[in-house]
Amino acid sequence: MMLVERVAALHEVDLFSAVPGRMLASVAATAEEVTVEPGSTFIEHGAVEDCLYVVVSGRVRVHHSGRVFAELGAGSSVGELAVLVPGPRSASVTAVDSTLLLRLRKAVLDELLADRPELATEVIRALVLRLRERADAGADDSAVLE
Repeated sequence: MMLVERVAALHEVDLFSAVPGRMLASVAATAEEVTVEPGSTFIEHGAVEDCLYVVVSGRVRVHHSGRVFAELGAGSSVGELAVLVPGPRSASVTAVDSTLLLRLRKAVLDELLADRPELATEVIRALVLRLRERADAGADDSAVLE
C-alpha cells in the first residue's frame, strides 16, 4: 500500500478519525501490513501482545470458547486494550475473508499521544462508545473490546 492509502485507512477508524493526516502519516509509515487468509487466527486468546490491528479490507470474527462477539470489516480496529495496556488478550480474532490489516505497535501510539495529548480524549471516547454499544446489545464481558 502507498502511504496515502495507509493514512486513508487509519482515518476510517474511530480512534484516528480526528487525527490530522500529516500526523497520521508518521503512524502509517511505521504500520506493518499483515495479510491474513480466511480461517487464520491472528490474535490468540490469552496471548500477551502490545499492538492493535486496523482492518483495511476483508472481515474478521472476534470470538472465544465458541461464542462470537462481533464480525468486523474495513474501518474497524481490534486490540485497542493491548496497545494501551499490554496484557492477555480477552478473545481470539480470526479472518473470515482474505483480510489486509495494518498492525500498530504500542510505542508508535504512545509517541502519537505524547505529541498530541488531546488525542487521548478521542481514544477514550471511542472505547466508551464501544462499551456502551456492547452493553446495549446485552454483552456481558470484556471480550468485545479485543
